[in-house]
Amino acid sequence: MSSISLGGLLRRPEAGAALGLIAVLIFFAIFGGITFLKPGGMASWLNVAANLGVIAIPLGLLMIAGELDISVGAMVPFGAMTVAVISGHYGYSIWLGVGVALAFGVIVGLVNGFLVIKTAVPSLIVTLGSLFAVQGIVLGLTVLITKSTSVALATEGPAKAIFGDFVLGGQLQVMVLWWLALTGLYIFFVHFSPLGN
Repeated sequence: MSSISLGGLLRRPEAGAALGLIAVLIFFAIFGGITFLKPGGMASWLNVAANLGVIAIPLGLLMIAGELDISVGAMVPFGAMTVAVISGHYGYSIWLGVGVALAFGVIVGLVNGFLVIKTAVPSLIVTLGSLFAVQGIVLGLTVLITKSTSVALATEGPAKAIFGDFVLGGQLQVMVLWWLALTGLYIFFVHFSPLGN
């Protein structure tokens, strides 16, 4: 049985991220005041971090594979506007909006992958083009369909509970739980599954 040493832990790939997290927490605990570490303060930054973290997990897998997808910067607003237009503007089921948004994301991902593989153009360049194309599509279609660049959407029922509700005392968004679950799945896949690294 091997012993665990500080040097061994510091040589692990995730040590830099863990040390960076600790440094950021210490910095904001000192300069942000004690409120930063209280439950309400922690909930405020965890809610934002969870939304970014859910996006960062698949991007991390791409980076491990040596690729990069910056079109996600346009896909997130496109997905939100797709759901808002289908469900908020037209009044259809929110699940139809989510399905259409996911289907479009799969199509853009397949086109990006096909272009990277078949043309040997770096993924950064291909996805940069996709970013601008999707931004233009979302802006153009939203203005064409709704005559505005913002669409109101109110959700209730299971969709609200699954994607937008507050849990654990009403301070944390359910997205934090999704982030933790996806992080656990990511850790299992990368470190413990036969398909992982």
